[in-house]
Amino acid sequence: MNPANPGVNPLIYPIVIFTGSLVIAMLLLTYAVSSITAAIRKRREQAIRDWQARGVNFLLGPIQANFLNEPRSFGVGGNGTLVMSDSAIHFAQVMPEREIIIPLKDIERAFLLRRFNGRRGAKPFLIIQRKVGDLTGFQLENAGNWAAAINRAVGAVVSVTLPANAQTGESSASAAWSATN
Repeated sequence: MNPANPGVNPLIYPIVIFTGSLVIAMLLLTYAVSSITAAIRKRREQAIRDWQARGVNFLLGPIQANFLNEPRSFGVGGNGTLVMSDSAIHFAQVMPEREIIIPLKDIERAFLLRRFNGRRGAKPFLIIQRKVGDLTGFQLENAGNWAAAINRAVGAVVSVTLPANAQTGESSASAAWSATN
């Protein structure tokens, strides 16, 4: 008990301060998440309007996707919006704000992996192999449908199913690629 105020438990002040700090932190976190969500939504809507204004004919998408690359010729990766047109794969990244275009004529094939570029996904990654040899991956819903559509568009006759070593989680995307050839 506090000798100056005998009726107050000395633990009450730290508990009140901790609780108040926790409430303030939660309010700040909620604001940050809602701001980021709004920015992503705004960027997605802007990308779709830009593509439509340029006359991009959507064969698949738009769909939210996470971009990864190996080697890092396009950069590290990030969240954004993915579409497939009759001539290219278009990805509008949120941060940094940029567009990545992979012409279909530059794509050798598309396939699926469970593990790509050091990341493991609950769902398979859509992997796009360009003719120059690098691999670009996307995490998105219905990756198998996208791989099949890309392969049809580029004339690749390959299985898009996961190779055996990709199912076990082998970390090297190039080793998984060589197992499918």
